[in-house]
Amino acid sequence: MVGALLTADTLEDALVGSSYLGCGGGGSLVEARHLIASDLAAGLQFRKLAVGELADSDRVASPYALASLAPMSAEMKARLEAGGGAVKAPTLDAMRLLERHLQTTFAAVILGEIGPLSMAEAMSTAARLGIPSLDADTVGRATPEINQHSVRVAGLPLTPAAGVTMFGDEVVLTGLRDPTREEDVFRALAVASGLVGVADGPITGADAKADNILVKNSLSLAIRIGRAVRLARAAGDDPVDAARIAGDGYTLFEGRVGADSWQDKDGFLVGDVTLAGTGAYAGQSLRLDYKNEHLVARRDGRVVATCPDLITMVDLALHQGVNNPEFASGQAVRVLGFRCDPLWRRPQGLAVFEPRYFGYDVDYVPIERLAS
Repeated sequence: MVGALLTADTLEDALVGSSYLGCGGGGSLVEARHLIASDLAAGLQFRKLAVGELADSDRVASPYALASLAPMSAEMKARLEAGGGAVKAPTLDAMRLLERHLQTTFAAVILGEIGPLSMAEAMSTAARLGIPSLDADTVGRATPEINQHSVRVAGLPLTPAAGVTMFGDEVVLTGLRDPTREEDVFRALAVASGLVGVADGPITGADAKADNILVKNSLSLAIRIGRAVRLARAAGDDPVDAARIAGDGYTLFEGRVGADSWQDKDGFLVGDVTLAGTGAYAGQSLRLDYKNEHLVARRDGRVVATCPDLITMVDLALHQGVNNPEFASGQAVRVLGFRCDPLWRRPQGLAVFEPRYFGYDVDYVPIERLAS
């Protein structure tokens, strides 16, 4: 198998780093660690492949799970048990289904997004298929919708796309009149089934290597941030600030978690949380609005960061990103911001990733301008 072999330490660095890039989404870091540890114990190997190493004729695709971050209902759990239990690896099954449909073998996996469990599931899928993970993904962070998918934004079709639910249902979308309908179709499946594993964006190596198709070197960035956290912790330095420096980011706030509210709305976790400032931010407040992931940050009512730039709440005791809505009242946190990949600042990217796309009456201003 081609690509650079990833050690257990490097994989842990990648997972921790992805929690900083997940923006409050991307799935549980605990579950991600368990999945990778289980795969390593089973003898699976994880490899990272630079996009430039692909042959033009290679085929690659993006596997990911689509679900709300809201807890599964008791009724849904009962239906799964009555049907014989959940399918163990719907995302892996979706990749295999897409391979069968296309009558091809994928050369590598495109990471769907950079967030702990999302990334771990894609890398686990690659390891189980015996192929490497590309050092690239379709967002450069975690994101709420399929519409924030770099392949789609580049004008390439995401179809054919395969989906497998936890109930074992198999669906192949062979085409879409409106590309935004993929989100509607698979989101409806997720609402009806709790979760759906998806494989889409089957592009060639030539397309993968072109500009503004994928967010390149994103796995390396996650590894670099996680390594910085680990080394700073060992040296007695500030691990969260080390992560900020490694990601060339910004400190937006520090404080304790206060009031919050959220709801499961059409398969999305939609809510907000307010922080009370401490230290240099004493007497101030910060509000974070999210749809699965953090989208807008306001300090004392003034916008300090918005999507598509990254906004992440970090636990100051554990030195890792906090998932929505797993924060607790009084929890000591720091909020960091990072610049998004340049492809999202192009008109095509902003059309599906600026605050107004999500219904906020806020214009996008690059984080570096807001920080200055």
